[in-house]
Amino acid sequence: MTVRFQVSDMFDPPGQTRPESGTLTVAIALAAGRVEGDVIVDAVLRSLSDGVIVRGTASTSSILICNRCTTEWAVGLEVPFEQVFRVRPDDEEDEAPVEPGGWIDLEPVVHDEVALAIPMAPLCRADCLGLCPTCGTDLNTTPCGGHGDVSDSPFAALKQLFET
Repeated sequence: MTVRFQVSDMFDPPGQTRPESGTLTVAIALAAGRVEGDVIVDAVLRSLSDGVIVRGTASTSSILICNRCTTEWAVGLEVPFEQVFRVRPDDEEDEAPVEPGGWIDLEPVVHDEVALAIPMAPLCRADCLGLCPTCGTDLNTTPCGGHGDVSDSPFAALKQLFET
């Protein structure tokens, strides 16, 4: 399936609606997570006098990485989107062109909206304790037993700057 649709038959008369669906394969990798695989797109196309407005939802699964403890987990994403396609776009930033032959392609808008739906700093849970800054132990699963005397560290002299 694809997310590219023929819409030239919808321009006259304006106001016609038509449901469309398709599948898009994406590979998006960000610091906080990734989406790899199929995105299911369900949309409703409504014709305008010189174009089409598309409203829909993109559904997929993503892998998130906890900002505190680096645990990975899967979560479903339901991402709403809206895009206006015009034969002659007035505003290139807000409107996309209808391609020659009367085609529209939802891939760019779906890709961008899915990427924006990945949280910037996800947490595996609200009370996540994170990692020990000294040894890297996951404090959610194992308590850190503390660390020995660090006076032999080359940075030990800096500690006194922070003591009051």
